[in-house]
Amino acid sequence: MNTIPVRVVAAEVIAEGIRLLKLSSQDGSPLPTWEPGSHIDVHLDPGVIRQYSLCGSCTDTSTYEIAVKREPESRGGSKFVHESLGVGSQLSISAPRNHFTTSTEADHNLLVAGGIGITPIISMARQFHRQDRAFELLYFTRSETHTAFRDELASGPLNSSCRLLFGLERDAVEATLDDALRNRHDGSHLYLCGPQPFMDTVRAVAARHGWPDDAVHLEYFAAAAPLDAEPQTSFDVRLARSEKTFTIPADKTIVDVLREHGTDVETSCEQGVCGTCIVKVLEGCPDHRDYFLTAQEHAKGDCMAMCVSRSLTKLLVVDL
Repeated sequence: MNTIPVRVVAAEVIAEGIRLLKLSSQDGSPLPTWEPGSHIDVHLDPGVIRQYSLCGSCTDTSTYEIAVKREPESRGGSKFVHESLGVGSQLSISAPRNHFTTSTEADHNLLVAGGIGITPIISMARQFHRQDRAFELLYFTRSETHTAFRDELASGPLNSSCRLLFGLERDAVEATLDDALRNRHDGSHLYLCGPQPFMDTVRAVAARHGWPDDAVHLEYFAAAAPLDAEPQTSFDVRLARSEKTFTIPADKTIVDVLREHGTDVETSCEQGVCGTCIVKVLEGCPDHRDYFLTAQEHAKGDCMAMCVSRSLTKLLVVDL
């Protein structure tokens, strides 16, 4: 996978526990263009790759901006960003990818962010404002000090379309969402990002008020830890193009086995969140365990996320 060498040209704390980095290419050349909702892979320590949403101006290709929350249960990514990176640090990133695109046909856009979930959402708000498109932004945070981009949202050009909601209890969050989502009209689209319990609440309220799945767009930052491990059994995967068949044991993923046998599979999060490894299914019934595909796509069964999903049938044939 091709990467882009970059250096950190600015670093600052923009809210409690949230650090913003500005990255520029090491040779001074423009970075690839991107659209709101895009993310990049950031190569940190050897073997540590994390995905972060771009949250700067998509009209400026001289730098990228990412904002990273310090996670108490950090597996190495956020801790490294907060403790080891500073101005002048050099690292590599991927080109931007976007699985969280905005609709060009929406008459009205409702943006809902919880905590660090503001990072992909704020670039959407800026674009809608710049294009003079109707939108409303609801941003839920623990407190004013935990609110990223607070000055811009509270007193900048986005202020008239933004509501900052601090420290609400769960019932108050649901009541606020209920009011916002109750009277959907045709042409409205919902975009949401944040911690999984928060997003589950938003989705439940939206479903209660009849929002169709194709009007609800979301992005998870990480898969939830399973409460109970799902039983796993072995199955076979056949690659239609090469006609090779591999057995996937209970303790390995499809991606693991294909890589062991020399078949390179492009992945990013390897948690079923980002959609990078989605492949077309030609035969068999996938056991979907991802957070990227919609319920309709799961039911249709003609594609799957190979990094986490398995098979309900003895054989899966995929378009590889």
